[in-house]
Amino acid sequence: RPHLNPFGRRPIVGYLRSMSRRRLLNALTFRHSSLPTVSGFNWVTSSQTLKRAPACKPFSSSACAEARPQFDWSKINQEKAQGWPEWLKAELRSDHAGETGAVWIYRGAKAAMEFRGSCSRMLHRLTGLDVGCPYRFREEPAYDFVEEHCKTEAAHLELMEKLVPPNERSRLIPLWKLSGFILGALPTLAWRTPTWLYVTVEAVETFVDVHYKNHIVPLEELGTAPELLRLLRHCCEEEIHHRDDASRRSGLPIGYEQKPFIVRVWFTIVARGSEIAVAFAKRV
Repeated sequence: RPHLNPFGRRPIVGYLRSMSRRRLLNALTFRHSSLPTVSGFNWVTSSQTLKRAPACKPFSSSACAEARPQFDWSKINQEKAQGWPEWLKAELRSDHAGETGAVWIYRGAKAAMEFRGSCSRMLHRLTGLDVGCPYRFREEPAYDFVEEHCKTEAAHLELMEKLVPPNERSRLIPLWKLSGFILGALPTLAWRTPTWLYVTVEAVETFVDVHYKNHIVPLEELGTAPELLRLLRHCCEEEIHHRDDASRRSGLPIGYEQKPFIVRVWFTIVARGSEIAVAFAKRV
């Protein structure tokens, strides 16, 4: 019997054609027949059941995950009635656009995870191959990372929607949603493990930390909007926790200069893209 190469031309179709009716029925009901694996792909295995990732202790990405602070919106409205400078209105407009993009980064990542997970389960169901996809089950650590961070970003977006009325928001919101979705989905689809998703989140949050502080520091010097300042500090602190969580999960060295060259290149691309997006969001 000729050797079947599962990575050759149309492998699944050729394999199914060689099956008897009973073997095909068994494959479709998880009672599969194994396929040979290729030397060098040690992450490809043939097994009766898909292996789950080891349990991971939950990590809180927010210092206030259990009890979020309450803000006095009457004070914030009074501070706004006294007159916010135009530069602050532009910064808040970009904050709203950024939080919108952040929510869609995690939505894109989750959609890509579910797509890869369903493909992995289907491949295992048909051929018995376990390619080691980290998104096979909803209990995988990467799902927890995305869902927890997305909840925090959604809470930030809710705050920004209260701060920035619809007529003062960026008119490019559909573009920020699309850009965020692609930025979350691309690294999730392009790499076998979630490492590049974590690297992308770390790069984004590193930029966001600097961006928030660029208007937190001037507000501290003015001293005219203490309640707004407390809100912005809260958001900034949670973004820093997101950055640290992603850095810890990636397993790469801490600090820009200590990271591999290709990672530094990606950091630079994400930072420059974020700068351009903020510049447009402030004006349009």
